Amino acid sequence: MPRRSTDHLVKLIGRMTPAEKRHFRRSVKKNNQVGEVLFFNLFEVIAKSKTYDEASILRKIPGIKKEQLSNIKSNLYKQLLTNLRHQKKGNFTSIYIREQIDYAVILHSKGLYNAALDTLDRAKKIAYESARQHSILAILELEKHIEGLYITGSMYPKAKELKSQSKEALRLVSTAHGLSNLSLSLYGLYLQYGYVKDERDYDFITNYFKNNLPEVDVSTLDFYGKLYLYQSHVWYYNMIQDFPNNYKYAQRWLDLFHDDIRWKTREMTLYIKGLHNVLNALFMAQRYDKFQPVYAELLALGTDVAPMMNRDQMSTFKLIEYTHGINRFFLTGDFEEGVKYVKEIEIAIAENTFDWDLNRIILFNYKIASMYFSHGDLDSSITLLNKITNQVYPSFREDIQCFARILNLIAHFELGNTLLVNHQIRSTYRYLSKIKQLDKALEVILAFVRKIPKIEASNLKKEFIKLKSTLEEIERDRFERRAFLYLDIISWLESKIEGVPVGEVIKKKIGLQERL
Repeated sequence: MPRRSTDHLVKLIGRMTPAEKRHFRRSVKKNNQVGEVLFFNLFEVIAKSKTYDEASILRKIPGIKKEQLSNIKSNLYKQLLTNLRHQKKGNFTSIYIREQIDYAVILHSKGLYNAALDTLDRAKKIAYESARQHSILAILELEKHIEGLYITGSMYPKAKELKSQSKEALRLVSTAHGLSNLSLSLYGLYLQYGYVKDERDYDFITNYFKNNLPEVDVSTLDFYGKLYLYQSHVWYYNMIQDFPNNYKYAQRWLDLFHDDIRWKTREMTLYIKGLHNVLNALFMAQRYDKFQPVYAELLALGTDVAPMMNRDQMSTFKLIEYTHGINRFFLTGDFEEGVKYVKEIEIAIAENTFDWDLNRIILFNYKIASMYFSHGDLDSSITLLNKITNQVYPSFREDIQCFARILNLIAHFELGNTLLVNHQIRSTYRYLSKIKQLDKALEVILAFVRKIPKIEASNLKKEFIKLKSTLEEIERDRFERRAFLYLDIISWLESKIEGVPVGEVIKKKIGLQERL
């Protein structure tokens, strides 16, 4: 068994819950003499071991010869998946529907045409209830095949009905495919480039969005068609920094689950991501008043449903909970509590508790580094920023890599590392020019940091005021707002001007918002 497949087997066993392992053991014991089943013995050794060691396995199970091990591992992997599939068919509608289709195929092969059609009819009802259009098509194809062989008096009306159903399912599948492809492509562009930075970026993304958006009547779409439509709009408006429209479509996404609560359990991960995108839009718009109720809905989900979540759902939930747990502190300015909060996240990243992808880890490192910076723990901030800037991620999260370098510069300036700042400015200029991320706000910030050693201490406050005024003017340009989404440089400057912590500046802004 190739090394990669072995890794899959070991990870699968490691991810099984105690209940799933008990079910597997009972199943094997019921059907076999356990001592004679080598794949079961292998399962027990791997399940009880902290690491996979073939030499140790061969010593513990004398009945397995080295040349047999690969085949036994393959058999164990198949047995585990078969057993888990049987256990989970009540949790996953798609598994149940496919099982019913398989039963119908067997009944048809035995000449039991009516029984096969009855089985397909039951499966089709469930498929319609859960908007599983691909499954509906598979059922209809098998129905047409059976009806073509088993002639009944109602053949013509039945053929007409099947034709109509197939045509509608094909329409919905085709539309959903177009929308899901657009949604995925836009998300991929966002991961690579982040927010649009100029008119050229805006035109490219807008033309791409409009040219690939299918013409649809929303009222004729099923759940998934609407979901992919709203997703596409969410990614598009997020990239062009139109946060009111980003919020509008994120809320429509979430309302799909509010309008029919059955979808919350059917598509838990998508429901959690809907909450995430509403919260993200509100965070970007700095709407703490609306952020809090949605965040409370997210936390309530963790309290009420967490015990029933599978690993994938829990991984997504913790990702979203942590993301907006951090964002909440950036909105309130309570960085003292914020640095306590992120300790748990740092442990989860170090231990790879939730198998987050590289994009999530980079983003968390940047957010946590920003939290430490805002609290004044500059050394911890720099350590995390170096994790981002010292790695090579070709064509990936260039936006985060860019602003990690800028924040690193500012942190070293705060520490008084003048020589290091001068060296890093040159390398940062080269990097930003290479990836074409050197926009107006960044040029102004870099120019300011470069001339700091020449500024008299008595004039530094005056220079901070001038820089703040310049950046506020730049921020009014819609294509220059991007820098301020990643880096709250204005609040930092206000803290330097007023001689107070950044958190106090943010709390003051919240107070002003509440009075308006």
